[in-house]
Amino acid sequence: MFESFEAPYRRVTVILLVLAAVAKAGAFLVGIDDNPLGTALAAIAGTVLVTAFLHHWRSPKRFLALSAISFGLVVILVGILIAIDISVTGGRLPEPVAPSVESAGNALALMVAFVAVPSVFVGLVGAIVVWLAGRRK
Repeated sequence: MFESFEAPYRRVTVILLVLAAVAKAGAFLVGIDDNPLGTALAAIAGTVLVTAFLHHWRSPKRFLALSAISFGLVVILVGILIAIDISVTGGRLPEPVAPSVESAGNALALMVAFVAVPSVFVGLVGAIVVWLAGRRK
C-alpha cells in the first residue's frame, strides 16, 4: 500500500488524493441526504481514494482478490447492519444504549457504501484494464 508513495508513483498518488478530497468536500457542501449529486460525489471520492492506493498494481489477480475480499466484506457488513437495525427497531436494546448503537450502524453503513462497494468496483475494473493492457503487449 505504501508503494504508492514511492518515487515513480508519488505524483499520481498525490493528485488522486487531492481529487478524492475535493470530491468529498463537494459532497459535504452539497449534502448527501436525498441528493443524487452529493451521493455521486461521495461515491466518486471513495472510488478515487481506493484507486490512489492501488493504481500501481500490475496484476489482474491482485485486483480480483481485492474485489472478492471487498464483496465478502460487504456481505458480512450488510448482515451486521441488518442485525443492528433489527435490534434497534425491535426494542431489544435498553434506551440509553440504542442511540449509540444506531450511530455506530450509520457509520458502518457509510463505510460500506463509500469504501467497500467502490473497492469491489475498482477491483473489477482494474482487473479488466490490467488484463487488456497485458494482452496488447
